[in-house]
Amino acid sequence: MNCSTSYPLKILLLGTGLPLADLRQWQLVTGESDISAQLRRERPDLLLIDAAEVEPDLAATLQSPEFAHIPLILLAGDADAEAVGLLLERPLKIVGQPEHLAAAAAEIAAGLSGGAADARSEYEADERLAALKRDAERVAAALADLAGLRGAEQARAVTAARIRAHIKARRNRERFFAADLLSDPVWDILLDLAAARMEERPVSVSSLCIAAAVPTTTALRTIKMMVDRGMLTRRSDPADARRSFIALTTHSAKAMEGCLEAVLNQPGQ
Repeated sequence: MNCSTSYPLKILLLGTGLPLADLRQWQLVTGESDISAQLRRERPDLLLIDAAEVEPDLAATLQSPEFAHIPLILLAGDADAEAVGLLLERPLKIVGQPEHLAAAAAEIAAGLSGGAADARSEYEADERLAALKRDAERVAAALADLAGLRGAEQARAVTAARIRAHIKARRNRERFFAADLLSDPVWDILLDLAAARMEERPVSVSSLCIAAAVPTTTALRTIKMMVDRGMLTRRSDPADARRSFIALTTHSAKAMEGCLEAVLNQPGQ
């Protein structure tokens, strides 16, 4: 699809580090100080924002029902985890390198029809509910199987310290094998949040990116996917509006309880 001829995509830009030359095939509009008024006036098809520009007020505007349907591409680096965290509850695409922005814009342009963007998230509400129901059924079945295997054997309590030891053992594997061969950010995120829940310790987005043990952009995409799927929940830090905390949802916490009981207390060990 040739977006420059079949549809004149209008992109609203916020940030100084965006590669304008790569985007010249589309109509580019530079952001103003009154972003709400500009969004109403310009009615852009796509927002392209440098995460360094994201502050709590801008995030609140972009997540408001009036503007949350506008596709958003966020250019984010290693230092931008907390900024991205402010926008996790609205549809967005996270890009780690400026040279990849044009391809991301073309992908979104391909989904436009008659000037209206397809604002659907990767997971619609009914799909999320169905996925949660399937997960709940799997957890119930796994716990039932575990109870049958365990029998009268006394299980050791799953504690935050045991989870942290398991995490350390996972990191020790990297002494012998390349880290990228062993990366599993979803599991590392779940482990860190399960331990933090037991410790009653809040976990910031930037801290969780470190725990994921993958590049920051990959970690942010994974966290976003898990939020979309109802596995994680975000809340603002009451002491600092620029920071967000991530936690397991009630469903995910229950699933991790059963999973860790099975993983850390295998019969015969």
